[in-house]
Amino acid sequence: MHGSIQKKSRNFEGLSNKFIISLSIIALISFLLAFFYIPIVRIFQTALSSDSGTGFKVFWETLSDPFNLKFLGFTLLQAFLSTILCLLIGLPVGYFFAKYEFKGKKLIINLLTIPFVLPPVIVLIGFTVTYGQGGWVNLLWQNITNSSNVLITIDGTVQGIILAHVFYNLSVIIRLTIPAWQNIDNEQIEVSSTLGVGKGKTFQKIVFPQIKNAIISSSLLVFIYTFNSFAIVMKLGNFNFYTLEVLIYESFDLLKFSEGASLAVIQLVINSLVIILYLVVERKSRKMAEGKEKGLKTERLTFKGKDWKSIVSLSLSIVFVFIVIIFSFAPIIAIIVKSFIPKSPGDSPFWGYSQIFTQQKITPLNTNTIRLFGNTLLFATVAAVISLILSVLIVFVLRNRYQSIKKYQRSISESLVSYLIILPMATSSITLGLGLYLNYSGLNSYYNSVWIFIIMSHVLISIPFVTRSILVAYNRIDVELLNVASSLGASRVMIFRKIEFPLIKRGIIVGGIFSFAISLGEFGATFLLARANYETLSIGIYNLLGSQTLQISTAMASVLILITALCFYLINKFGDIELKV
Repeated sequence: MHGSIQKKSRNFEGLSNKFIISLSIIALISFLLAFFYIPIVRIFQTALSSDSGTGFKVFWETLSDPFNLKFLGFTLLQAFLSTILCLLIGLPVGYFFAKYEFKGKKLIINLLTIPFVLPPVIVLIGFTVTYGQGGWVNLLWQNITNSSNVLITIDGTVQGIILAHVFYNLSVIIRLTIPAWQNIDNEQIEVSSTLGVGKGKTFQKIVFPQIKNAIISSSLLVFIYTFNSFAIVMKLGNFNFYTLEVLIYESFDLLKFSEGASLAVIQLVINSLVIILYLVVERKSRKMAEGKEKGLKTERLTFKGKDWKSIVSLSLSIVFVFIVIIFSFAPIIAIIVKSFIPKSPGDSPFWGYSQIFTQQKITPLNTNTIRLFGNTLLFATVAAVISLILSVLIVFVLRNRYQSIKKYQRSISESLVSYLIILPMATSSITLGLGLYLNYSGLNSYYNSVWIFIIMSHVLISIPFVTRSILVAYNRIDVELLNVASSLGASRVMIFRKIEFPLIKRGIIVGGIFSFAISLGEFGATFLLARANYETLSIGIYNLLGSQTLQISTAMASVLILITALCFYLINKFGDIELKV
């Protein structure tokens, strides 16, 4: 009798587990269908439609248009050049941090990551203040040379776009290649040196094969970030240089929905190929790092005991890294300093801050700054909560069938969920916004409820990062604990609640803060969807860039930098920032 009751209890728990897993899968798929897949299908439908019905006429006309082909070529070219320049700068800096130990190294590495987590509009205003026509670098150059010639021109130039992209994405190369440098087998290098093999051949035959996958995967990330660039290109391109992302928005703005959807399809195809290649290479990179006990031989950063050639080489390396640090921080510091420079003699240095914390409407903003702050913080908070709930469900589903201590076996449903959450990575924010607009703008309640779609776009953009943060914490769990708990009769839900959740709590906190920070600065989808009452701080700063109230925009940007820096501090306190997707 007692055995029969236990058997029924286990059967009930099994059914309960299956029910909860099924419910989780249904919730995830329903969300993705409603806010991603159906809108993406609508983009394809719009791209392949014509006056006579479904067809390829508009799509082929858009694809073969010389104007579009020109800027498709430019989109690929600027992304390629930005990636190459990031590699040329980031690889040696990554090696320097991997090779040498010195006080404050971790702090500097973390600070170098700040540009990556900043909103793109901060990059824009920072570059305007630092490298623009009347920027500090050009003013300093004019004073030194006693001429009116400028050293750097960023408006309407390719170099301005590429420099901004390098500033924004350099830390991706640095942070993702440091582990690869650290995992180089130093014994192989010593053997090569003993055999008299030159440094060039040693790098080619021994070092490069070990860091190749990390170089490729980090490069693919930078490529896709720069390929999908919107705010930076739209402002600095100045109608001379457009990316596909800007062309999609321009088509939407001119109500050429079929053309915009066709461009979005082209972008989706390219993004998907890059993401798939990234996932393949990144998986190989992880496998190469597994089980490695010996790595690169590190040394203290000191000149003692070195010959003159080593001293010169080390000195040049330090100077190079110092220049990179200055390049990374100059625009941020310039924004903060500029925000305290009075608009005119006699004005308070806090004039800009006093303006943004009043109910007064500032031209050319569509609303007052208090509403902008309120919208920004509200959207970021709600998006973070939803992203966390969905990401925990994703992890719960993906890690629910452990079969041994070393591995788990996926069911068909788990593989399906895994595949479904990868695809949103290949979608840019403008394409995401376009899909939501095309699918839902016909609803009577759309314009009054557009804030829902803004938040959901933020959630979709955040989920890959939040899920990654939680999985990083989850993968540190000793699977034997889960197997023991399961063998003792604990249900799947109880195992998750009593063992897994406490162990991944820090990852959840990091993921939530990361989602909040991403939402704070999200620009593309919000810019496309938002109306006056639902604009955010990033849009307000962008609208002020061309005005004469630069002190107000820099004050707004400084507040956003402060909030983002606080998020970054908390991320590093509770875990580590994950740049991978």
